[in-house]
Amino acid sequence: MPDLNTLPGVLRLRALTQGDPRVLTAVIDGSPVVTHPTFAGADVTAVRGYWLDDREDSEGSTGHATHITSVIFGQPGSEVPGLAPRARGLFIASGVDDDSAESEIGIARAIEYALSQGAQIIHCAFCHPSQTGQTQSWLTDAVRKAEEAGAIIVSPAGNDYGENWCSPAAMSTVLAVGALADDGAPMHFTNFGSRYDGHSIMGPGENVLGAKPDGDVVNQKGTSVAAPVLTGLITAITSALVQAGRPPNPQLVRNVLIATARPCTGAGADRCIGGEVAVDRALAVLFDGVAVASFAADNARILALQPAPDAPSALPEPPRPASQYQLPPHSSATHHTGEPPTPREAYKREERRGDAVVPSVVEPSIKYPARTFAIGTISYDFGDEITRDSFTEAMGGGYGVGSGIVNDPQAMIDYLDANPAEARRLIWVLSINNEPRFAITPVGPYASDVYDMLAALVQGQAGGSISVVSMPGSAEPGTATLLDGTVIQKLHRNGLRGIYGWHPANLAQQCLSAVHADALKGRDQGVAAKDKARAETAAGGADDEVFGIDDIASDIWTRLQVEPSPEVQLAVQDFLEEIYFRAPQDPSVSVERALNLAATNGYQIAMAFLDALNDGLQYQTYGTEYSPFSRVGGNCWEIVLRFKDPVHSTRGAREYRFTIDVADTLPVAVGRVRRWVAVR
Repeated sequence: MPDLNTLPGVLRLRALTQGDPRVLTAVIDGSPVVTHPTFAGADVTAVRGYWLDDREDSEGSTGHATHITSVIFGQPGSEVPGLAPRARGLFIASGVDDDSAESEIGIARAIEYALSQGAQIIHCAFCHPSQTGQTQSWLTDAVRKAEEAGAIIVSPAGNDYGENWCSPAAMSTVLAVGALADDGAPMHFTNFGSRYDGHSIMGPGENVLGAKPDGDVVNQKGTSVAAPVLTGLITAITSALVQAGRPPNPQLVRNVLIATARPCTGAGADRCIGGEVAVDRALAVLFDGVAVASFAADNARILALQPAPDAPSALPEPPRPASQYQLPPHSSATHHTGEPPTPREAYKREERRGDAVVPSVVEPSIKYPARTFAIGTISYDFGDEITRDSFTEAMGGGYGVGSGIVNDPQAMIDYLDANPAEARRLIWVLSINNEPRFAITPVGPYASDVYDMLAALVQGQAGGSISVVSMPGSAEPGTATLLDGTVIQKLHRNGLRGIYGWHPANLAQQCLSAVHADALKGRDQGVAAKDKARAETAAGGADDEVFGIDDIASDIWTRLQVEPSPEVQLAVQDFLEEIYFRAPQDPSVSVERALNLAATNGYQIAMAFLDALNDGLQYQTYGTEYSPFSRVGGNCWEIVLRFKDPVHSTRGAREYRFTIDVADTLPVAVGRVRRWVAVR
């Protein structure tokens, strides 16, 4: 919306107030350029989070922060007249690049710092997309403290086409803001779904004018620019309350804006969250004594109107899979073999009554590629007949004849050994359960090493020494077309770390042997430590016995000292194969990546099976849960293995749990394996 004054009620609001210095609004983002002319005379303070190191501010974070803060605090008469120019502003640089912006503990610290400075309104520009919408305890606690202090938090719902939830916007006490196009329809990228119900609203999110760090101005779009419009409106309305002699109550303002929002109608109305912000209605309630309930009948009348005849129908919402966690409307842990239209394309076709749609330049909520950790098999493909015939001739098969030679893995590997640069002409395919899923694209300085590893894996598979391969990587935009016409996504890989090949039987045996050896070593170290402590005590030394981690484990997990039997090895192998070959799987979903890492590492699984089966228990099932344990910037999942007594049904089942952090391209195990008697 090029001119925010065209929003119903904004001109009246500007006449009521330009903001009040008794109202403090904090903005959590990067570092804005407060020397921009639009801030001349503004009562604003910029601070850098004490938790940040000395890394430099990225250009993107500075530009983003400068733009959104000008929407709120731009001074009258400047090129960007803000919605609350006379209110006080506190700009908190909580993240200065993509890595620090992802840190939930950084956001939590920024919220708590804002509260300590007396902020009544907190704008959190960061939006962390996830498959669950779950947040770590420190962010949950910080948001709760804000609510208890009477403050509110405003946050963008995210630009992920409904494919993810976005935190903190998905939290029930945070005002989530979606983006409207200039014509009043939801922007095709704006997030939506049930986690935003009851605490969300739509604001203008296309062609919103704001400041640039270089002193110029620019129109931007996205939920990230719709959210500061709402923050500015709430700041101004709260200021008007203060100037009318009433106590500042931003929570009341937020609730009235949600309750008085106009319902969305027409194209894309099914993707609205809350309704369209209606400043005129909110002012009528807060300053004219109009009851909120009086707008209910008007809303019902609006919804009863038929959409415009040329408005596209709403897209059906695909069924959600049975799961232990709620997925966004268009994310699924189930892989579909067909090629259904993606939300990104489907919503573009739906946008603005069928008019031609210009590709959006809006960025996703967090600018990092989708990480993937897949388990499958490696093969190669030619992509087209010309490439295949070229290899056939070069390998001595003659042009157009004897093409079978190029399908012989050993012949191809021999050829690539002599001509390593030729590996780049092939499409290296990762298949999951014999279904081609990713075209592996080695990049960076170690690309040649990755090509060599891919060739070695193909050779190992052909020779029978390898049956399973793990492949971490970044699922990038772009696709590759195989010789048979199959289209698969590209997977970038910039190093060898995490690329392995193995047989399930061998892995089961090796993991059990490692666990057993560590248990014996821990026992021996524990005995030696105790003997040393007793000797020191007898000699008049320390009275307290101090034991290391290994000997404590050996004291508690004594069943790990029993030699693994063939039955235990077979049970571990069966479980690993259950994970490898279960269908379907989506290795881009964080919980799937955690499970795949657990079945690749195998140590924790072997530890649980060896302890449980040596106690007469039998494997029952496995599960996954979002983990309450995490680290700064982590994304952790609990892997839960459940065992039962096959003979004594009254004996309680036993659970083994361990934690996997999937925040990095290659997931890692965190902490120890825990066990206890299950209560359900």
